[in-house]
Amino acid sequence: MLNIKSNCFVILLVFASSLYAQDNALVVKTPQNLDDVLERKLSLDKKRLAKNQYTIQIFSGNYEAAKVYLDSFSNAFPSRYAKLSFETPNYKIHVGKFAARLEGIQTLDTLRVKFPEAFLLKP
Repeated sequence: MLNIKSNCFVILLVFASSLYAQDNALVVKTPQNLDDVLERKLSLDKKRLAKNQYTIQIFSGNYEAAKVYLDSFSNAFPSRYAKLSFETPNYKIHVGKFAARLEGIQTLDTLRVKFPEAFLLKP
């Protein structure tokens, strides 16, 4: 019995020396369109983030008055960007895009010195 066990053990050692669990080569397979999918996801995330940002409205009214307000804003705050847009029936001037409400409120406090009717819009 001992002889059979020792023979089996020797045979096992002979075969085990020729077995390999893994080789040292690493192969990573990626889909061909992975870069396109990642770019599309990033652009969608940017659009979604832009929709979920606070903004400050400083004016709503007719076009002539909107141009005057926009010029006044540009002169008072040259480093800030203001956007003139049309939403029926009024032209509106929006300032900034803020991800955090606190940042929007701080900017609103600064703008209210010159534009007291300004208010923060929720996304």
